[in-house]
Amino acid sequence: MAYEILKSIVDAEAQAVEKKRQANAEAENMKAEAKAQSTALLDSTRKEGLREIDDAVARAVEDSVVTIQGIRRDAQEACSEIRSQAAGKKEKAIQAVIGKVVGTYGSC
Repeated sequence: MAYEILKSIVDAEAQAVEKKRQANAEAENMKAEAKAQSTALLDSTRKEGLREIDDAVARAVEDSVVTIQGIRRDAQEACSEIRSQAAGKKEKAIQAVIGKVVGTYGSC
């Protein structure tokens, strides 16, 4: 009977060692799987972030093009207005210069 008790103790210890080995192997597998998943998630997140940055830059460029076109249009309108005002005052300026050069009555 003592032999059977000792044998059951040895068997139980062997089973415990085997279960511990299996648990360690399973833990290592889970660790490796978790690491692979975290790496894949990080890569995916990084790619998505870069894609969002590219989209934001593209939208900003489109918005700036619209803004630049508006500024150009406003500048062209202002230049046209200045040209028309200058053309209207050109004849008056010419007469003023002639009046100063030639004099009021046409004599120097």
